[in-house]
Amino acid sequence: MSDGKSRRDKEKGEREEWSEAERRAEHKIRMRFEFRDLVEDLIQEGQERGAFDNLAGRGKPLNLDKNLYEGERELANALMKEHNVLPVWLVRRNAVQTVIDALRQDLLGGWRRHEEAYRLAQDDSRRKALSLSWWDACRYWERQIVEINKEIDEFNLRRPSDNMELFKLRLDLELNRAGARRDLAED
Repeated sequence: MSDGKSRRDKEKGEREEWSEAERRAEHKIRMRFEFRDLVEDLIQEGQERGAFDNLAGRGKPLNLDKNLYEGERELANALMKEHNVLPVWLVRRNAVQTVIDALRQDLLGGWRRHEEAYRLAQDDSRRKALSLSWWDACRYWERQIVEINKEIDEFNLRRPSDNMELFKLRLDLELNRAGARRDLAED
């Protein structure tokens, strides 16, 4: 057992004696592997060398209430948080997201109704009427998307640059999201 322990101590001693060039070479080799593994290895190596032993606040819980990145907005953010008030840009984002969600629900429901009615239709005239109705519904949603995209553009221009951008909608992608097709007659 002492041979195993002395061998480990010897290997650790050899690692500590590595030159800076040897450490850089090992670092390059590590970079070829997954980044996560590299980070874990570097943390483990730092712990072994005692790099984390004398950190300020060691053994105390982290203060997660303070946001280091808020800068001059710190007081305003603290007041809003204390009074449960959302920033205007976030209220606007939530409103736009509600409109988007409503459109998606309407589109999904419309597709399901049209698709089922089309599948159960017995004659061609009924299928043709359903196809025209579906086409009209798609045109309606297309007009709605144009208006929603205007709201998205306005939101994106007014939001803080470091916060959540909304992406414009496209009817073909929204139909795809709902599992719908542009042409009801396609099978």
